[in-house]
Amino acid sequence: MGGDVSSDLLDAADWNYGLSNVAFLGSSLSGEVVESHGLHIASCGFRVRSFNFAWLRPPFADLEGSLRRAREYFGERELPFRFMVRNQFEWVCAAALRDAGLREVARVPGMILDPIRDGAAPRADLVVREVASEEDLVRYQETAFAGFGFPATSGQIFLTDRLLAMPNVRLYLGFVGDRPVCTSALCATGPVAGIYWVATLPEFRGRGFGEAITWSAVRGGTLLGCRFASLQASAMGRPVYERMGFATPLHYACFEGERGSSAGAASEVST
Repeated sequence: MGGDVSSDLLDAADWNYGLSNVAFLGSSLSGEVVESHGLHIASCGFRVRSFNFAWLRPPFADLEGSLRRAREYFGERELPFRFMVRNQFEWVCAAALRDAGLREVARVPGMILDPIRDGAAPRADLVVREVASEEDLVRYQETAFAGFGFPATSGQIFLTDRLLAMPNVRLYLGFVGDRPVCTSALCATGPVAGIYWVATLPEFRGRGFGEAITWSAVRGGTLLGCRFASLQASAMGRPVYERMGFATPLHYACFEGERGSSAGAASEVST
């Protein structure tokens, strides 16, 4: 993907990210997504900062109000969280974030494959199948959470049968022999194939399984009529996605309050 990326494409990727939160957290047993004018709150319901965030979004008509509502929401629940804003809009929010005592702590790459295309042929040593049974859903829950370093049993709270029933969501599970070893998920919204939950068990990393299971989700997007793929990359995953042809036209800047400041106290609870 060369040249400048259109604002329409970036906006479509944004909406996929937001709607994926509705799918993955909204269908969970503990999470919640709250949408209001200029503010998207996503909470997993647990004290895990990276899965609790307040996303500042256009039209930015009342930034101070958005900051206040987010702090009140997470403060009432005693949950650590982060504020997030797309880098193209950072300049709009800079003064309000600074005045609230917030500082940037991380940047999450937003990556896009445009146009969507088929990748490497399926591997002979990895059998990928779409999750369709209760048995495979349990295996998916355990494998995805173990791959991310979370307690495997927690998967049943977030990756539920309600999620599996959504018509725009597909879950992919990769096997070596009879053992499930990697996962990916597709959340399709219009032209966008949103790729999520790409995880490989630690003892099976370095074999190309993460790339292979990602291509399975991308192919699933083509079957649903998607024209490009998007994802948010971890440091470990980014080189893999770049090799696949994904570009990085945007980042999501993450902000937290200075320790001890009244403005950011709710976001500084230890996880």
